[in-house]
Amino acid sequence: MRYLSCFAFVFLLLVFSSETISAQAVNTARIKVNGVGLDSTYAQVVKALGKPTNEDVGKEEGCIGGLEKSIKYPGISFYLMDGDSKDGKTFEVKSLELTGPGYLVSGIKIGDSPATVRKKYGRKYTVDTEREPGEITWFYEMSDRYGPGTTAVVFKNGKVVKIASSYQVC
Repeated sequence: MRYLSCFAFVFLLLVFSSETISAQAVNTARIKVNGVGLDSTYAQVVKALGKPTNEDVGKEEGCIGGLEKSIKYPGISFYLMDGDSKDGKTFEVKSLELTGPGYLVSGIKIGDSPATVRKKYGRKYTVDTEREPGEITWFYEMSDRYGPGTTAVVFKNGKVVKIASSYQVC
């Protein structure tokens, strides 16, 4: 009986340790800015960030059917579509792009170092150096469970200058 108790203790210790280790990196398919991210509705974005400074009128898009529109705030923009929403009428975020300071994106922000990004988002990324001179982009691929899509973190001079996340919709 004592052996069984020790075995159970070691088993639980291993389970909780592995959960702690795997919980260290943010799920980059689910990053949030002020509580909103991919799949958030237009109403949720406006509630979290206020009235957009610029908003396109919904126009027809040819990929999945329905309408598309973009909304912008200082330093952040969102692309929304309604064609694949549950009711076919609710605009949902399909991509976001952050280029301005003042926002925390699931633990990172503009100006952070690569070490900070690696600590928060993990080491499972691919590197693209074929951008503008001096820029490096880390791509965090989304699994099919959450995407498909990509979250990209762009660095210039060793600091984050852009954070973008989007679904592949076509």
